Amino acid sequence: MANVSEAPLFGRLTRRGRLMAKRTCDRRGHAFALGRFLFRTPTAWEYAAAVACGSDPAAQRWLGWLPDSVVEESLRAEAMRVVPGTGPDWATPDPHSVDIVAIDLGAGRCAGLVSVHSGEDGGPETGGYLAPGYRGQGLGRDLFAAGLLLAHEHLGLFRVRAGAEVGNVASGRSLEAAGLRRAAGPPRYTLPNGRVSEAWWYQHDSPRPHRCTGPQAQWLAG
Repeated sequence: MANVSEAPLFGRLTRRGRLMAKRTCDRRGHAFALGRFLFRTPTAWEYAAAVACGSDPAAQRWLGWLPDSVVEESLRAEAMRVVPGTGPDWATPDPHSVDIVAIDLGAGRCAGLVSVHSGEDGGPETGGYLAPGYRGQGLGRDLFAAGLLLAHEHLGLFRVRAGAEVGNVASGRSLEAAGLRRAAGPPRYTLPNGRVSEAWWYQHDSPRPHRCTGPQAQWLAG
């Protein structure tokens, strides 16, 4: 039996979670369902959970974040227990990236993140990652397909690119399964932590992109 003091709080969180599990865009954020997930502009707590999803060593092998961006192992499990739809608005999003969190509504948890962001050459790129429990199941296809949908149907982009480190076969297969195709590009790219890697590049075009009512990135203007 739940502690009496805990029950009302849990009720508020789950009710708010259901209310915030919207599937349409508005001026406050993007939202759409694809495959197993609901993709949505995260709350501050959801964003923290999404960061924890990519903080394990296996993910960091490819992501290469700065050390102060990685959630410590002792805090990851707690961060990933965030109830979707809870927490304040994310007040300080990256001005060079449009991020959406992947929410598994059936499990009631955040499962990863995908973004459309400014690449090294200033052009739009997509990229993302899944939490450990969602890897190796073919779900990368849906993750990167969501990145394409965000780029073409929400941000009005004709073209979006993606990079994968040479040797990251799983990422390459997921990108191709989502519809991206190999393209020419710089032979190397630099991860946030300064590590330089050899790169495979992928590209996807849309002849008739669309902008939704959700927030648009300033760096995409013009």
